[in-house]
Amino acid sequence: MPEMFQELSTQIRDLLWPKDFFAWQTLLLLSVFSLVIAASIDALPDSSPLTIEVLSTLSWIFFTSAIWWALTKNPVKVGNFSISPWITGAVLCLFLFRPWIDTRFRWALSSWPLISTAVMALPDFVKWDLQVKLPKKETQQLLIMTLLINLLLSSWILFYFRVQDWVSHYPSLLVSSLDASEFVYDLARTERTQQSQGVPLLEGTAEAIEGELTDLPWYQTERWLYTRQSRLEEITQRMLTNLSAPDEQVFWRMAVPEPQRLGEGYRLVLRATWLGPVSQDAGFFLEKSCKIYLKREFARCRLKKINPPRRHR
Repeated sequence: MPEMFQELSTQIRDLLWPKDFFAWQTLLLLSVFSLVIAASIDALPDSSPLTIEVLSTLSWIFFTSAIWWALTKNPVKVGNFSISPWITGAVLCLFLFRPWIDTRFRWALSSWPLISTAVMALPDFVKWDLQVKLPKKETQQLLIMTLLINLLLSSWILFYFRVQDWVSHYPSLLVSSLDASEFVYDLARTERTQQSQGVPLLEGTAEAIEGELTDLPWYQTERWLYTRQSRLEEITQRMLTNLSAPDEQVFWRMAVPEPQRLGEGYRLVLRATWLGPVSQDAGFFLEKSCKIYLKREFARCRLKKINPPRRHR
């Protein structure tokens, strides 16, 4: 066992220790050295943020250059195709975008194919002595095809994040089936309970109506039902501001059809209609019914469950 660890340490030392000053191992050691110095300065009580930032940036530059140099001399291949530019491009994206900060991950991921293409094409346009040259004719077609494929890949990645933004801002879009879509597939449809913002809108509106009508004299209840539309608009505006997805406010319309007479009471139907984008030709609406009945000269309100979403005819 000790011999195995000794042999392994010897191989690692031979791999990482430069045999010549002008080697990728030198850049890698400079990267580690800059990082250690930056960490040491950061531990001091009166450390300079500018100094730490400069040393950290130099560490990234040395590390990226070392990776590019090492993979150029020893390419990583899948079949006959080298993926070394994509590895270098990934490291370069980490350095340029720092995707662990805020929402930069999407820009790092979407830029990765194009940056990798630039890394791949750089030796065909620039010599080691920094002189510009034109790529050979046999490589021009390969470079063009690689650029177009990676441009398409970047577009699809950006489109993925755009769809995620739509779903995040307008969760009611998931109520419509996406089975007929040619380019969008809902991977989590079996795990997620599809509920639109119309559900809390109806629930809140029904509870507000119940609070206004309960224990109200019956003659005032009938007057409320006669002027229901003006009261509904006021309640709806208040409920819309409480939605967890405020961007959906402009796409919901509340309506109350003519109340139906039921013995000594009324059946009031609340209808929330979605006017936003849908995956089918027709939109959908949700309904919740309330039974308003007379009890000892005062009104009572009984709420029923919300009906499943239905499409417009």
